[in-house]
Amino acid sequence: MEMRSGLALTLALGIVLSGCASSGGGTTAAPAATTGPTGSGANLLAQGVRPRNTDNTEAAEEALGEAEDAATPEAALAQYQVAMQAAQAALTEDATNPLAHRLAGHAALGLEDYAAAALHFDHAVERRPVYDIEIAPFREEAYINLYSEAAPMLQNGEYLPATELLEDANTIFPNRADALILLAQIYAQERQHDLAIERIDQAIAFLDSDRMTEFDSTTVAQWQQDGANLPLIRGQVLVDAGRFEEAVTDYRAIIAADPSNIAVTQDLAAILMTMDREDEALAVYNTLLSRPGLGPQDFYRIGVGFYNASDYGRAADAFGRGVALSSRDRDGIEMWARSLLLDSAYVQVPPVAERWIALDPSSQMGITVLAQAINRTGDAQGAGAAMRRAEALLVTVEDLELRRQGGNRVMVSGSLANRSIASGDRVTLTFTFYSDAGQAIGTATYQATVTDVGAKQVFQVDFESTQPVGGYGYALTRG
Repeated sequence: MEMRSGLALTLALGIVLSGCASSGGGTTAAPAATTGPTGSGANLLAQGVRPRNTDNTEAAEEALGEAEDAATPEAALAQYQVAMQAAQAALTEDATNPLAHRLAGHAALGLEDYAAAALHFDHAVERRPVYDIEIAPFREEAYINLYSEAAPMLQNGEYLPATELLEDANTIFPNRADALILLAQIYAQERQHDLAIERIDQAIAFLDSDRMTEFDSTTVAQWQQDGANLPLIRGQVLVDAGRFEEAVTDYRAIIAADPSNIAVTQDLAAILMTMDREDEALAVYNTLLSRPGLGPQDFYRIGVGFYNASDYGRAADAFGRGVALSSRDRDGIEMWARSLLLDSAYVQVPPVAERWIALDPSSQMGITVLAQAINRTGDAQGAGAAMRRAEALLVTVEDLELRRQGGNRVMVSGSLANRSIASGDRVTLTFTFYSDAGQAIGTATYQATVTDVGAKQVFQVDFESTQPVGGYGYALTRG
């Protein structure tokens, strides 16, 4: 059996793109103002170039004052345009005048041209560092306003429109990490690979820089928490972009920093398998299999890796060890039985296949695996009896797979096909979900109206529990 399309890598990455903004990977609350200077380490006592008042700078200042006092947004906009024209005229007279740049920055801010505002403010501070004390609060206030405007969009899932505001926020005040981290996460989620990598690298550089010492411990702790998964997200983006060599480098770096990270090590093995570097991948899986403290999902993912490498003996070992920890893991039991059959361990298959069928009674594949194993042991009569069980099925249920949705939420997907009942009749699948210990923790149902014999319909069932889901099974009834 070939694993479902991309299953090995999907299982490993989970994601993929876990750590996205929608799943709490960063706060959307408006940041608190720091009101500090924008120039990290700037010598604010240095006076720099003297500002020069001219008719044009005075006209710009007057227009900015009129804009602040304007009765309507339209009137304010008109005055900001006048201020910009006057400031530009002052710069034409003397491009080194820091006052003209400061005034142009304020005018651009009023016109919501944040790139121009940032450029003029930067020029003003470069020429006269003391200006930073006055300018920084305006820049940060604009940042907070833009961030606050983006917050409801993020909460409503309008991620790409929100990025326009977040980009403006990061442009006008690049001395905070909030917007940068969110941009990295959103671009990763939206599969804008180059932008995601660029913003991730910028965010990581910011979090590793001396600028972090300028903020209070609460802010620093929040940013470090929000940005903790950025190296992993970077690796995941590279995988999604097909840049596997770079991804391997990133994953190895993460593992070097935290050798106990089982999930990332599994991801690395899956990526190596995708690259046809099978020997390296199997070496990673072998190392994982010998680790203490593995859980059922760990063993399942390791088993998938061995299975895809056609190492069915070690796949069976991994799946079996996982099922020992989660006795009603239907998916794990299925893969255990399949691996044993492909490893020619025919005598071991029947008890495992019967456990599969007990949880998945309408699985023609489960019964077929049982019959094949029995037949290979030389018991033709037993194999025939098993096949008659398959022939007696009213409908078949195949392609079952449990997917974890975060927290204790799961989704079971599969397909149902009519074998022998009348078109238009109804059937009900009642799914029971179990803990790792095999205790029932809840149920969910799926009702279907069957169509013509042989026709297949795809379904999915969602379930959420107060405790982790270890496995599942179902019962089928008519009506």
